[in-house]
Amino acid sequence: MEYRLTVRDFLALGLGLAFILVGVDHFINPAWYEPIVPSLLPDPTFWVLASGFFEALFGLLLIIPRTRSWASVATAWMLVVLYWANFNMWYNDIPLNGTTYDDIWHVVRLVIQIVLIITITWIGQVTPFKGREKLHDSLDIFQGRITSSGFQTGDRIVVGAWNSSPFGKFTDIMWAKPDGVRVLIAPSQDVADYVTEMYSFDEVLIENIVTNEEGRNLKVECDSMQLDFSWKKGFAIPFKRSLLFIATVELFFAKLIFSTRTYGLTRNNRQEWYAIDRVSNLSSALATINGQNVGEMAPMNEACKFGFSEAPKKPSSCEVRTHIL
Repeated sequence: MEYRLTVRDFLALGLGLAFILVGVDHFINPAWYEPIVPSLLPDPTFWVLASGFFEALFGLLLIIPRTRSWASVATAWMLVVLYWANFNMWYNDIPLNGTTYDDIWHVVRLVIQIVLIITITWIGQVTPFKGREKLHDSLDIFQGRITSSGFQTGDRIVVGAWNSSPFGKFTDIMWAKPDGVRVLIAPSQDVADYVTEMYSFDEVLIENIVTNEEGRNLKVECDSMQLDFSWKKGFAIPFKRSLLFIATVELFFAKLIFSTRTYGLTRNNRQEWYAIDRVSNLSSALATINGQNVGEMAPMNEACKFGFSEAPKKPSSCEVRTHIL
């Protein structure tokens, strides 16, 4: 049978050779890598040589078609683990060859690491869905937008505007008051029962919620509050990821960059995955609660404690697909 080379094959060859060369360099010049080994790990030389061995090994396995899928998972995890050294270099401002680097250099380095992980999992055909997830028919899937912001008064609000869900189209509001009281505002008792089984609240209000989304603006109105959010274009993740990827690699970087979690267990021990399709920072957020203006938008510095994940500290709006098993 004739085998045709694909883009994946060429990328696998190029990246595989690059990993082999870098891995070999760990053995030739270990002293160059030793300064960024985290101080918690004893014997930096050992860890440099060990990482070099696995980089060369996984690089070789990436090139071989039969081992590529397995190697892509292993390499992605290796890159997640090895970023600890890069983050150590950034956080502690560690010089290499006497040179320290600005934050922008480290940000670019982080972006490169993320792109590498995404590319490698794509090469191994790990990242995209192949048709539908095996558990698809057992999942409750909500597709829509989560918008969150804090305000000067200390109020913190998270709005879920769902275009499709087991309950049809609806919007719910999670509100953390300045004193820490957690309030759910739901459009129906069925929605309230479902949400309160999975998340923690001190009060539940059933109110008619009117939502209007146009362009990059969302207006939400109910008896208790009126909200008006606008957001920037942001950046999109242009491909689907498997639930395994979301619960592992994506979870690590979501926690590192946004202080959020893309996977966890709900209060009633159901598994939940957040598949983020686009992330946008808010450009403005206005809120009136019980007739009182709550001031300008502010970071979500204090935890809301609704569930296993917190909203991003920076006011934001995310297009999201939530999967619940």
